[in-house]
Amino acid sequence: MEKVLEVKDLELKFVTRRGIYHALNGVNLELYKGEVLGIAGESGSGKSTLLLSIVGLLPKNAWVTKGEIVYNGKNLVKDLLAEKYNKKRNEKAIKKLNEKLQSIRGSKISIVFQDPMTALNPVLQIGYQIAEAIYYHNPSLLAKRILSRYKATKDDMREILKILKNYKEDYNERLLNYIKSRDLEGLEEQVLFIWERNDLHDIKKEKLIMSLAGERVSRFALPFLNQVARTNKVPRIPILSRFIKRILIKEGYRKAVEILSALNVPNPDKVVFMYPHELSGGMRQRVAIAIALVNNPEIVLLDEPTSALDVTVQAQVLSLVKSLRNKYNSSFIFVSHDLSVLYEVSDRIAVMYAGRVVEVGSKEEIISKPLHPYTQSLLRAVPSIEGEEVSPIPGEVPDMRNPPKGCMFHPRCPFAMDICKVQTPPMYTLGNGHKVACFLYGDKK
Repeated sequence: MEKVLEVKDLELKFVTRRGIYHALNGVNLELYKGEVLGIAGESGSGKSTLLLSIVGLLPKNAWVTKGEIVYNGKNLVKDLLAEKYNKKRNEKAIKKLNEKLQSIRGSKISIVFQDPMTALNPVLQIGYQIAEAIYYHNPSLLAKRILSRYKATKDDMREILKILKNYKEDYNERLLNYIKSRDLEGLEEQVLFIWERNDLHDIKKEKLIMSLAGERVSRFALPFLNQVARTNKVPRIPILSRFIKRILIKEGYRKAVEILSALNVPNPDKVVFMYPHELSGGMRQRVAIAIALVNNPEIVLLDEPTSALDVTVQAQVLSLVKSLRNKYNSSFIFVSHDLSVLYEVSDRIAVMYAGRVVEVGSKEEIISKPLHPYTQSLLRAVPSIEGEEVSPIPGEVPDMRNPPKGCMFHPRCPFAMDICKVQTPPMYTLGNGHKVACFLYGDKK
């Protein structure tokens, strides 16, 4: 399988007044194309820090001492690597990293934060927040959508309807070929949105599709929209840029209605004019997911998207995540402290403890044949419907300002040996992609 992201021996620390906090301690992880990778672990194990490191959203006191985050052949944290911490140098390096990642963050790699209420801007309409994400990363898409409706004729729409009716199961490729031949790029997603709606009668669908043809566009705006469609850049002349932005953001609202509808948000044409406080927690989470997906990124990071929701809404969001992989050609990293949630949505599960991946494998092997003592303890701490006794993990999460030597789980491990107290166990590969960092399996390489 093709790797889309690889984390190699990543070590990250936070320099604080009370000492150096060892957040990540040699993380190794791979994400493959089209898969959902789940990451589990207790609070403080480094799950969220790992996601924030991937998108470069790190505070000024973050210090990368070792390792790589490889995306598209480039090490994203190369500028932060340093043997010694220097405050001014580190601040400049993080600023430089943010400038580099502006073109990637939100378009190639996007993130859904844990609390959608704080992730969304409370004073901006939902539609504007989605439209803005497209405007800053892919304005050419919005311009092409407008121009395609301007250039399309009634005959074009009749031909498109013929394709949709005559090739019910195989119309996508034929539709795309026709649209390309007529230079109407941007029209296909608008047509398919209408045609694939389940709440409309076929006659209503045909009327809406026919209405897409011959939309009026200001003659003054036309040359600039063509320029944006061609270059993917908005003119920087102040008055002109505001004029074009207004047109593109308005189109972004239309696109927002389409993606919210695809995410099963009821009445999306009304929701786009609402504010975050007017929506429920589940609806806000869907909006956050819509913002993350609207540019069709290659990688989507989900940081505990169900933790702030009730059980019923959790089930809806999990069902949504499972359906997204079929609609979008993206790879997902889903972070949660709940292994049962990860079993629902993931292909593989990685278990983190004290800033390190201690076990990784297919979800079936992790749940049914856990190898690492920490993974076994996590599963015993989950209530079951069979009425088995819940067994909490003994001890406490280590203070990462003064972490234990050797295997960091050894103070809480029932199988700890002398070697565990002095050496960090390597990652052993046991077959079928199942890996575990534990000396109990050292002779089974």
